Amino acid sequence: MAVFYLSCKFIKRIDSFKWDGRSRDIRWDGKDGVPFFGVRCNPGGSKTFMVEYRLLGNRKKTLYSIGEYGKWTLQQAREEARGILVGVDRGIDPKAPNKVKELTVKECAKVFLEDAQTRDVTTWRGMERRFEKRIIPALGRKILLDVSRADIARLHTSISQEPRKPKVEANRIVQLLKTMFNRAERLGLVPEGHRNPCEGVELHRELSRARYLSDIELKKLDAALRSEPIHVQCLIRLYLLLGVRKQELLSLAWDDVHLDSSEGPHIYIGNTKNGRPLTLFLAQTAADLFRAIPTQAMSRWVFTSPRRTGHHLGDFKNYWTRIRDRAGIADCTVHDLRRTCGSVMAQSGVPLQHISEVLNQSSPEVTKVYARLSQNNQLEASEKAAEVIDKLFGELIPQRSELSI
Repeated sequence: MAVFYLSCKFIKRIDSFKWDGRSRDIRWDGKDGVPFFGVRCNPGGSKTFMVEYRLLGNRKKTLYSIGEYGKWTLQQAREEARGILVGVDRGIDPKAPNKVKELTVKECAKVFLEDAQTRDVTTWRGMERRFEKRIIPALGRKILLDVSRADIARLHTSISQEPRKPKVEANRIVQLLKTMFNRAERLGLVPEGHRNPCEGVELHRELSRARYLSDIELKKLDAALRSEPIHVQCLIRLYLLLGVRKQELLSLAWDDVHLDSSEGPHIYIGNTKNGRPLTLFLAQTAADLFRAIPTQAMSRWVFTSPRRTGHHLGDFKNYWTRIRDRAGIADCTVHDLRRTCGSVMAQSGVPLQHISEVLNQSSPEVTKVYARLSQNNQLEASEKAAEVIDKLFGELIPQRSELSI
């Protein structure tokens, strides 16, 4: 009813619109209508639906004629305007729809990251840092379609010569650029069939990391955790117990935590790395850890960002570095905690198929076709991990009276 009322109101404005001698005399749609959409009155009295746009990287605004009022209904013209503006966001000029604007790598990266955010890609912040630090300084001003395999190979070689694990980082940059070019084609930012310049770039061979915490290191970790705030304790302990990926835990909303479900306590992770949503049933220890987390008013996130209002925690590298150094655990990354969870399950006799399903990870060594785990099998795997870690940690559930919150 409200939309109908607003449409009638705008139609009345169009009908009463008279040309006043100005060529750009336009009546714009209201604030509740389509932005940058309006009607121009022509000298002969006819009226034309218009949309104003500005292509990415171009300061000049352009008016585009949609069609004559009377031949086009207001609803048809509004829908057309919306479609044009979506195309403009993707670099498509409505005056030359078959010609894609020559975006720079920097401009494409901006669209790519915005697209990743709207699709809730959990790793977009890490991608943003790599663009800002590595890619844009090297290739940012280059026209996207002019980027060659040689350009990508030079960047890969340059990063490979830096200190501190440069070969792995060089590979990640090429993989990120490859993803960006593939996505750019799907978004219409490069012509269909355009060769991805990252294809054929030789990457460094990477050895699979096999680091996981020993029993002694787990006890040291437990001791180091006890002086941390309660939400940090719960975060690290849950990451170790559940074996989920870092961003899957950090981006978890309370709406996806079901501790009192008739099916049993569980969490739902819809946005996973491999695209397979995961319902993970919780051992009692893990459920109790979720209950121990202090909730923040007006926040939907389990782990809220202390710096960005309304956002979830983006990373806990700083927390982990502090805890790891206090514990005296050398050469241990955050991801090694996930690997430790899988290792504890394996050493406890949990079948590999069950471990892979709990970790939501495909593995050619396990099976080529997944059989869906029953709730009982999943619970058995999680409870065995909790039992072993509980013995090493002692009291897993943080006591509020002992902690600074």
